[in-house]
Amino acid sequence: MISRKNLFAIFLTAFAAVSCFTEFTPKSEAVSNIPVKIGVADSVQNGKVIGDGIIFTDAKGKKGSVKNGAAVKVSGGGLSVGAAVLSFPVTATAKGPVGWNNVKYRGKLTLIKAGSGFTVVNELPLEDYVRGILKVEMAADWPLEALKAQAILARTYAVRNRGRFGKRGYDFDTGENSQVYRGVNAEDPRTDKAVLETAGTVLTWDGSLADVYYHSDSGGATADVADVWGGVRPYLRVQPEIVQYASPNSAWETTLTEAQVTSILSKMQRNIGRVLSIDVATVDQAGRAVTLKVTGERGTVNVKAHDFRMAAGSRVIKSTHFQTSRGGKAPASAPVPTQAPAPQTTPPAPARTAKGDPLVTMIKAGMFTAKELIDMLSYPEKRGEYLKIGYERMNESAPESEAPPTIPEPPAAKPQLPAPVAQAQTGVFVFAGRGWGHGVGLSQWGAKAMADNGMKYGEILGHYFPGTKISK
Repeated sequence: MISRKNLFAIFLTAFAAVSCFTEFTPKSEAVSNIPVKIGVADSVQNGKVIGDGIIFTDAKGKKGSVKNGAAVKVSGGGLSVGAAVLSFPVTATAKGPVGWNNVKYRGKLTLIKAGSGFTVVNELPLEDYVRGILKVEMAADWPLEALKAQAILARTYAVRNRGRFGKRGYDFDTGENSQVYRGVNAEDPRTDKAVLETAGTVLTWDGSLADVYYHSDSGGATADVADVWGGVRPYLRVQPEIVQYASPNSAWETTLTEAQVTSILSKMQRNIGRVLSIDVATVDQAGRAVTLKVTGERGTVNVKAHDFRMAAGSRVIKSTHFQTSRGGKAPASAPVPTQAPAPQTTPPAPARTAKGDPLVTMIKAGMFTAKELIDMLSYPEKRGEYLKIGYERMNESAPESEAPPTIPEPPAAKPQLPAPVAQAQTGVFVFAGRGWGHGVGLSQWGAKAMADNGMKYGEILGHYFPGTKISK
């Protein structure tokens, strides 16, 4: 029996021509040449500038050169480079990439005064910045179409959020507060190809740059931005995955002690004494926790599930797709991993196909209108009705085995949450869940699964950001 996800995948493939995306072919020099500034070291006292044929230029135009690299440090109110003392800001360029300590970057480095030390800023063109991001955010051996989708999101995020750390003298840092950036060290021929083939391309909504987010694994469905950070974005809403897959975090489990949970609540300024119970109070349409009801010795509070997750640590509670229970022994159905596998290295299990399903054959043969396909997707319990319609249009009788099912088939590969642990008063709380990340926007494992099934980057972005356009 065809699942809802496989039906949606077939629907998308059949109607790619009427996708909500518009793809433009002219190259956009305006976007590609935007300069960005990345803070690669903040408020340091010393370090080493590396590269071939480095030239230092200070604020007064004073120059100095070194062949390979130079140790630099604060000296009085300036920067000591060998025997010379230069005035801030100091710019460093090289014949090729120029680096700070062990990481090389394209463009140039500028060392600017910051308190009693200095901050190192890498200034470079936008496309070179995206080249230094992509391999760190998504595995280079993943399908090219998934890499292209990721490249467009990285570029869009960068253009929309420039100046985020302007008070510090740069646009972005190199970590998870922005996008993870490792310069030349992270470049790869496959990710470079994805950047080149989407050069200057961004995602827009109603003529403006879209707010774009991505995460590792949605756990079966993405989250609405309103439930995570607040605000309303029509294109950042709950979206079920349309191709089934498995990832290293399809099922996970975390156990926290009473003391740990009490500490988490205290960090959230919810001091209710020793925590006695935690229950999921509200969920979204996909079953993801939105709010939690927490009862302690001194009262009960409701908190956002996302806020609780972040206070606990995003690697401790990996997503808000979880259930809670009280007990100590983990259910056998959800083994606890000894450590979190890197989400970009382990390939997902092959997607379940619908080969041989008569309803799929009818869809491919064009037996149904677009309106009927949408109705079929929205109401999977009508499978029997549409099988009957299809057989009638084929002038055939429906076999007895295809009688309308009373209960629609659930997605076969959707990870099932472990059964709640018995309410034994053992002093620990068990969080059993699926997926990894905040859940908003693109699911990287979902994008990989879609690309593995032959979908293009426009279809991938069209699913995760409905109504947006690919623009240059």
